[in-house]
Amino acid sequence: MKKLILVQWNVKTGPLNIVQFPPEEDIIPNEFLLKIWAKHEMKSDSNFCSLKEGKKYYCSLLKIHKIENQPYFIILELEIKDDVRIFEEILENVADDLINNVGKPYFSHVLTETYTTIKLNSDLDEFQIFLRLFEDKNRIDILQVLRKGVLSKRKMHDLLEEQFGYANLNLDLLLTPFIRLGMISVINDAGSDNSFYLTYDAYVCKIPPKQPPKVAEIEEKITKYFSIPPIIDDDLVQDIVKLHQQPGVKELNSLLREDVPNGIDYEIALTTVKNNPTILEELERLSFIYIYEEKRVFLFSILQFVKFNPSYLLPILKKRYESKEISLEQLIHQIEFIS
Repeated sequence: MKKLILVQWNVKTGPLNIVQFPPEEDIIPNEFLLKIWAKHEMKSDSNFCSLKEGKKYYCSLLKIHKIENQPYFIILELEIKDDVRIFEEILENVADDLINNVGKPYFSHVLTETYTTIKLNSDLDEFQIFLRLFEDKNRIDILQVLRKGVLSKRKMHDLLEEQFGYANLNLDLLLTPFIRLGMISVINDAGSDNSFYLTYDAYVCKIPPKQPPKVAEIEEKITKYFSIPPIIDDDLVQDIVKLHQQPGVKELNSLLREDVPNGIDYEIALTTVKNNPTILEELERLSFIYIYEEKRVFLFSILQFVKFNPSYLLPILKKRYESKEISLEQLIHQIEFIS
């Protein structure tokens, strides 16, 4: 991403105010803004669009200020190599805070912070993207539907409404983590709208630390705990994922991994999680850490996301093809993806 641009729009006269970060002299030209506006007008089913012309590459989110009823374009100038699909969710998450602070004394600070947030979120590593996926019940339910194999966009909407009561979900937005993780492929099949193909499935589990703690009592507990591979139950996944996104938990895990045998001082652990003892209590309750005699904290288990080939789909696909739920083309594509 090169630049964040915020445009206040008037439907009669066009752009009213344009601000950007970094604050360079080179401002996006009005004729290009008109093209973005026209693209939004054509996309009645979505408030997100992208536009590439020559060496310039932009994506834009149209957002209406709830109080002023004023439309805004939140525009990103991208690198040609950027995957535009990942930015819709990011922009949706920052949009309200950005436009609600327009005109306030500290707006320039908000603009800078928004730019930084977008940069950080577009550069998430695989573990962090998995956290995004499994924190959202909608996405967990979508994964359940994807485990039937290839589905058209319309069919997925229907199944999500039938099975979970969801209506009018923004699938393009919700599927972003799946795409970033390489778990699905999207193909426009002949005679159909976009179809989603499951290329990898995933499960959530715990793994033991590579080295045991020096305290024999804790080592025995870890050995006993992992005598049965602990794949995490679906009803616990969201709570565990949200806990791992609490302030300081990522840093705490890093500290604990640096010296698994000796652990770290309890006060250091508490400081790392912003002096919130409840976080340490929850991590211990869910068997991620062990607090020994209220003095030292040891790593007990590590959260792990595992991708695997969904070969279990083969008999499901056979039945779906025989019952004419999917076409021969869809069947072949899905088999290719899992083989």
